[in-house]
Formats: sequence, C-alpha cells, structure tokens
Amino acid sequence: MSGTIEVSPQLRWSAAGWLFDWTVGYLADHVADAEVAAGLREIVDENLGWLGLDDYGPEARAELVTLLRDKVVPAAEADLPNTVDNKPAVLDLLRDLAEAAR
Repeated sequence: MSGTIEVSPQLRWSAAGWLFDWTVGYLADHVADAEVAAGLREIVDENLGWLGLDDYGPEARAELVTLLRDKVVPAAEADLPNTVDNKPAVLDLLRDLAEAAR
C-alpha cells in the first residue's frame, strides 16, 4: 500500500505506506493543534493513505508546510535507522516532499 500527501491541488507526493505513515506520524507529533494531531493520527491508524494539507484550514496548513519544508528531512536523517532499505533514496524522496512544500 502507498500513501499520498496533496501539497496543493496541482501537486501530490506519493510514497510507500510505511514512509507515508512515518511522515504523517511525524506531523502529528509536532503540530501544535491537538485536533489536527488527532486527525493526522487517525489517518495513520485507519490506514487511510491520504493527507490533503488544505483539509485542516489555512493556519494548520501553514504549520504543516513549515514542518514538511524545514523539519521532516532532518528528523528522518536522525530517526530512521540505517537498516532502512536504501535509506539515501528514502531521504531523497522526503527531500522531494520538502521541496514541493516550498
């Protein structure tokens, strides 16, 4: 299974299910709004495989974009174990997401 983050209506990022879940879980752990965090956790818990950044309103979208743009790649570099298959390619895929969030 895979998952997709809709950065904008014209731009989507797709990844393997485990990486999508890790990314959305990271967002849930770091977003300030508890209601948004709960919604993000539900996406992972229910294996929904879809996150639209516009679904949570402009303030939450701005925070999620900031997390994706500035924080998710350094977090993955630090947190993902070196035993992850093809970790450099995984990090490149996350860099693509960070770039899409610019």
